[in-house]
Amino acid sequence: MINKNLNKKLKTLLCDGKCYNPATIFNPLSARIAADAGFELGIIPGKIISLDYLSEPDLMLLTLSELTEIVRRITKYTQIPLIVDADNGYGNAINVSRTIESLEDAGVSGIAIEDTDLPIKFGRTRKPEFLNLKEAALKIRIAVKSRQNHTTLIIARTGAYPYNGINDIIERGMAYEKEGADALFFVNINSERHLHKIAKSYNIPIILGNNSTKIPLTDLANMGISVSLPGHKSYFLAMEAYRKAIKHLRKTGNYEETDINIDTINQLSNELKYSEIIRKYMEE
Repeated sequence: MINKNLNKKLKTLLCDGKCYNPATIFNPLSARIAADAGFELGIIPGKIISLDYLSEPDLMLLTLSELTEIVRRITKYTQIPLIVDADNGYGNAINVSRTIESLEDAGVSGIAIEDTDLPIKFGRTRKPEFLNLKEAALKIRIAVKSRQNHTTLIIARTGAYPYNGINDIIERGMAYEKEGADALFFVNINSERHLHKIAKSYNIPIILGNNSTKIPLTDLANMGISVSLPGHKSYFLAMEAYRKAIKHLRKTGNYEETDINIDTINQLSNELKYSEIIRKYMEE
């Protein structure tokens, strides 16, 4: 279901002159934890969903129906706007149209479509391949036209910078903006000088992925960057903590003493809400 209020909130966040770190969201509880921690927005990354749902790498093994199911469960109770990584739209322009329809109906506020030529083609495994500019731009055009409500944001993403250089991604961004993209998502930019050039080239919000420049959020905001995603370390830290805990249990028969706030977890998981329902309606 389209959440116009959260969609409008995302648009406001992207245009308010500040720069935000988004939370990595991979299930409903992580969305609640992020909101409770004070995050203003979150990103549902294809890489992390593929790991968490399939325990497989991000090689387009996750299907659109699987992603849509996961997104719908996450967005049902989210209190913050969410951007979903929709890879290349799961195919050509026809597939993009259905991808937008499915994910918008699932309740996300922003849908990112990238210009990588996926899945990996036979004999082209050494580096990513990117769509030619005309096809990539037309996929953004159909994405914009396919949304059911104008408050849902279409975000054009490119990871071509390390392979094709700054001039190529500037040109790509201009084409995507012309086709109606609401924001541009640039991945793996590692030059402050190039960040300045990117920010000055467009009239729509800029999102950075895998930002490794270590530039403070205030400085990024002053440059004109709206969102900076430094990576998904929070997820990997959580998985590593689980690995260590379960390994210690296997070795010793007990868990190590750790500081766990179970009351907060119970609150975020609605333990008290359902306990009250049981008390009122199921006890004699």
